[in-house]
Order: sequence, then structure tokens, then C-alpha cells
Amino acid sequence: MKELNYDVCILGCGPAGFASAMRSYDFGNHVCIVEGNAIGGAGIMDGALTSKTMWELSSNYAIAKRVDRGYRASGLNVDYKKVRDTVIEAAREKQYQMLSQIETFARTKDSTRSITLIKGWGSFTKDKNIIVEKSDNTQVKIIAKDFVIATGSHPRKHPTLPFDGKKIISSDQILNLKKFPKRLLIIGAGIVGCEFATIFANYGKTQVHLLDSQARVIPFEDDDISSYVNKKLSDIDVITHHESTLREVRDEDTHLDVILDSKDGNTKVIAVDVILVSIGRVPTVKRLGLENIGVELNNRGLLVVDNKCKVTDNIYAAGDISGNAALVNVAEMEGRYAAKAIDSEIKFPLNYSNMSTIMFFNPEISAIGLNEKQCQEQKIS
Repeated sequence: MKELNYDVCILGCGPAGFASAMRSYDFGNHVCIVEGNAIGGAGIMDGALTSKTMWELSSNYAIAKRVDRGYRASGLNVDYKKVRDTVIEAAREKQYQMLSQIETFARTKDSTRSITLIKGWGSFTKDKNIIVEKSDNTQVKIIAKDFVIATGSHPRKHPTLPFDGKKIISSDQILNLKKFPKRLLIIGAGIVGCEFATIFANYGKTQVHLLDSQARVIPFEDDDISSYVNKKLSDIDVITHHESTLREVRDEDTHLDVILDSKDGNTKVIAVDVILVSIGRVPTVKRLGLENIGVELNNRGLLVVDNKCKVTDNIYAAGDISGNAALVNVAEMEGRYAAKAIDSEIKFPLNYSNMSTIMFFNPEISAIGLNEKQCQEQKIS
């Protein structure tokens, strides 16, 4: 088996992994990135960039079809396939920007620092190195002084609705759709669920149902914000089923029959064509071989890190897998911080108290720092 030596090996080329690689390069290291899927991770192809591009396009369309401003657009139409192609093109453009940066810093004979991308799935061995299973079924061994785990997360599975990529989909499979579904049920009224409800409702081609187990959408936000978002969703004809649970889904020939039970004891049956399951994300750890290096996950399935992003000895972690806010900006910050920790370049501790967030609804909602509920929990007036 071929052996390759590096100063730093990073598992995952999403926001955290890519940021960590670039910062490690700054410090004069030979860096290896191991990525088994598309580069960019949930920051690009299966998350932030694609969903926000879809939101931008849908917002433009919603403005164009308004008739309350003294003008009317005629012959307005939209083709989901062309929307999808535009979104994929935007994602690939960003991927090739990242790839161009990586190749710019590729290793040469006389280079004192470099970045190398290896396509494949990396797993730790008992001697704390990495074996990479490449797509051509060959293996390569990566020997490094330090490692950063940045493998991110993936959509949480529903306990009774397995994904099939067609009728039952996750947010990662939105681009699998070939056309606008006539009727869409979104399970989960958090940020992602409400964003996709906004996107599809903006086009006016889909009847959108939103299943909310709580009394309010985005329940972790202040009540007045949640109420405002709920009103704006209603304004664009999203049907929200508050305090309801899914009892059963029946697969009929032409549609899905969905049985919903509400808190007040009523039962409702609705017909939909597609169900989007949006009930959170879970860390991607399956192929890492953590048992070989004696690393265990906590009760939330996350890696436990210290205040320097260290998991153990010479192994660090950054991004969704380490359990802080699942945001691109947080992942990038942690990735750079892990690189600083490896090279003893830390000047200031990580500070999560002033993280910014943005929710792409109609209109957008942004926040920084603690919200009202969090202040109340900490007895801050």
C-alpha cells in the first residue's frame, strides 16, 4: 500500500475542512484533505449555497408575479428543471473556485508548503494514521503529525419514513425533483423547513403543508419573531398544522395519503405528492473508525472537544461534528482555530456569544448574540 506523509491531514472538505486547510497552509504546512463526497459539503451542494440560491430565485419570481404595485408581468412562467440547473451551476462554480485554490497550492518538488486533495473515504487505524478507500477501490495510507476531523453532518432520518429520493426526500435530495410537486408536506418547522416552505410557496406552483409539532414555528426564537414568521408563511398560502403529529403515510398509486393527529384530538387526512423530512441533522462519523483510536461520542452523537478544538492527543475537530451551532460561519471559524491550535498560533479564545445567524424567509430575519429567550434563561434583564 502506498504511504504518503503530511504535516496535517484534514478529513472533510466542507466549510470547516477547507478553512482549516487554508489556514494550515498559511502556517507553512504540507496539508492533505480527504473528501469522499462533493467538495464544499453542506456549505455548497447540499445546504447553504444551493438553498439560498433557490430562495433568491424564488424571491425574484414572487416579486415579478405581484400585482399590487401598479404593474403586471404577462406570460410569467417557471420551469423547475431550469431553476434546478441554475442552482447546480452556481454550486459547481463555487466548487471549482475552491478546487482552483487547492490546485494553486498543490505540491511541487521545491515547495515548502502545499495542499493536496485526495478523493476517498478516510478511516483511522490503530496506529493513528488514516487509510483512504479511493473511488477506484485502491487504498492509500496517510501519515500525518496532526489530524482535523471535519466530516460535517447529514439529514436526520425519520423513524418511520425512510428516504427514497422521490416521494420521501431530505433537504439533500431537493435537487432530485424533476418538477414542482403539486402538493408538498414539510415535516419540521425549524429554519430549514420554514426556508423551503417559503421557497416553494413563492413560486405559487405548489400547495405547501408544514407539519409543526409545537405551537409556533421556529420555537427557539422569541415568540414575537415566531408569530411574525408564521403570519408571513400564511400570507403566501403555506398551510401550517400546529401541534400536530404524523400518524401514518399511505402510498397510493398517484399520491401519498398523510394522516395527522392534532393536540386537540382531531385527525386530518391530506393528500400530497412529496414529503420533505426536515427534522435536523446528525454528525457524519460512520466511516471514521473512531473505535480504533479510543474516541467515543457523547449522548448526542458528537465529538467532545476542548477549548482548543482538540479531541485527543494530535486529533482535532471542527464544524457540525463538534456540536456547536451548525452554521457555515461557525464551521469556518472553528476550522481556522483548529489550524491555529496545531501550530500554537492562538491569540484569543473562541467566543460563541456573538455569532450571527440569518433565516431566509420572507423577508429575511437576522440575529447576532443572545435572543430574548436566552437572556431570560440567564437572568439577564
